[in-house]
Amino acid sequence: MLNDSGYRVVVLLGADDSHTEDKIMQVTVAYNRFEETCVQRMPRCRFGFFQVVNNDYNKWGMYAIGGSSNPTILSQGNRFVASDNPHTKQVRQRNNAQESEWKN
Repeated sequence: MLNDSGYRVVVLLGADDSHTEDKIMQVTVAYNRFEETCVQRMPRCRFGFFQVVNNDYNKWGMYAIGGSSNPTILSQGNRFVASDNPHTKQVRQRNNAQESEWKN
């Protein structure tokens, strides 16, 4: 799927920042292969608890795993192979959060 900016996005978990009922969400994303045609959101998580395990990330476009609205993301056993482009090596992304928030 392409988002409004024309980027290929993959997995969005959580409707939007106003859906606080998503705090009860518990999701496991496992055993996927994300290729270079995937740009971001593998997954992108809002609220809730997420296990991202045993996935293969190969030369993604912007970032592999993203979070906003204070999710808990447990990433284990994933394989990350970044592209040669120094601007597309970001494995994770924290949106709209100060370091004091995500450091907890």
